[in-house]
Amino acid sequence: MLLAGPGTGKTFTIIHRIENMLSHGINPSSILCLTFSDAAAREMKQRLIDKMGVLASSVDIYTYHSFCNDVIRQYPQQFSLNAGGRLITETEKIKLMKECIDEVNPEYFAPNRADKYYYAKDFTGHIEKLKSTRISKEDYYKKIETNPTLIPRIKELEAEIYERESRGETRNKGRYDEIEKIKTNIEKSKELWALYELYSQKMRSLSLIDFSDMINFVLTAFEEDYTFLKEVSNKYKYFLVDEYQDTNDLQNKIIFNLLDGNDYKNILVVGDDDQIIFGFQGANSDNICLLYTSPSPRD
Repeated sequence: MLLAGPGTGKTFTIIHRIENMLSHGINPSSILCLTFSDAAAREMKQRLIDKMGVLASSVDIYTYHSFCNDVIRQYPQQFSLNAGGRLITETEKIKLMKECIDEVNPEYFAPNRADKYYYAKDFTGHIEKLKSTRISKEDYYKKIETNPTLIPRIKELEAEIYERESRGETRNKGRYDEIEKIKTNIEKSKELWALYELYSQKMRSLSLIDFSDMINFVLTAFEEDYTFLKEVSNKYKYFLVDEYQDTNDLQNKIIFNLLDGNDYKNILVVGDDDQIIFGFQGANSDNICLLYTSPSPRD
């Protein structure tokens, strides 16, 4: 692990390490490098080719999403997708969501305007966030039961109202209004899950995936099929990860699983625990500590 501040040449160190590996006869196809943006992946690949020639073109340099997308494309049978599975477009997202709105016919999310599809784009955004949590239906509904702002709060308010009214205090409109608002939010949560389930079913039936699916599908396949994990992981002998501080929990699990299934477990990560660029995507500098303190994903 290499930790260094911004502008100190962390990415250059990875590139130089790959150059050194290739110059010592290491098979380029045995190297996997993960970085955060398509632009960074292209730049790293081009720098290597400029320095090492066509040999470097066989080094696999991916973003997490493009790596997972390639795994899905190479093993479609593992994901119940046909060979024509592809990334959904923004236009297709809205079209599918409108179909879901027609079928679910949400009552509590109905906009106060003539256009019943007014929230279609918002719904797709909420659903992608839900996907990124990998939450099950059981856990989702359990959170509704336990979230202190939902059902527990209703019980608190009802207890307050009972005590006040037993003392003859009748000015409880604000508390009753809050209860109704919470009940509405609970119903909205249920409607959102119904949209999520139907939307996901429609995407899968059309062999469409989004960015959240790319990582979720591969991670689930790794967790459920160790033989498959070992097959994918052991294509490589060397793993290199750039800007490791910007990994979110799911991306970190991809790395953990690849290492767990690998016979060589040779990895270099570089990062800066004081610099998190992709925090809006759930990046967490704690992952730097977790890499060497966490047990195997299967322990």
